[in-house]
Amino acid sequence: MSAVATPPDTLAAPDKAQRETTSLAKAKNAIQYMVDPKSGAQPTRLRTRAFLRSVRYILIFAFWRLVRYAKYAAVGAAVAAISGTAIGSIFSGAAFLIAPTGILGGAGVGVLWAIGKFGWRRATARVRRGGHEHAEHVDPRQDEKADAEGLKHEEIRAPRADPW
Repeated sequence: MSAVATPPDTLAAPDKAQRETTSLAKAKNAIQYMVDPKSGAQPTRLRTRAFLRSVRYILIFAFWRLVRYAKYAAVGAAVAAISGTAIGSIFSGAAFLIAPTGILGGAGVGVLWAIGKFGWRRATARVRRGGHEHAEHVDPRQDEKADAEGLKHEEIRAPRADPW
């Protein structure tokens, strides 16, 4: 029997290289699937697809949660910077109206907002219809002419538009 001496590394090397490229291709495929699940090739196993989809959703959730906290931190830093100046010492009471503390504070500001909104609507409606009967027309000559003719001048009113 002739035994040809072949080093064990040469036999395992092509198999190992093929395995690495297959693993690399699977990893690239998995990453591409996580970035966009509707893109080309999908992993063959249902468990792998479900796992990668779940990881994708968790990463998206974590990213947007971090963005949200970064916005809170930026607003907090801006408020702290402004409150340390002379402007902050003058308008220190406005902080309660902008960001009330506690449930009762929030409810109180909400009630004030609702009252203001109701008052704004009532005031704009009163201004539109003239407030009272004597301020219906601005031109006294036109008023006298309308009274003489027995006709009542009516304005066409625009639809109600609230700034709320």
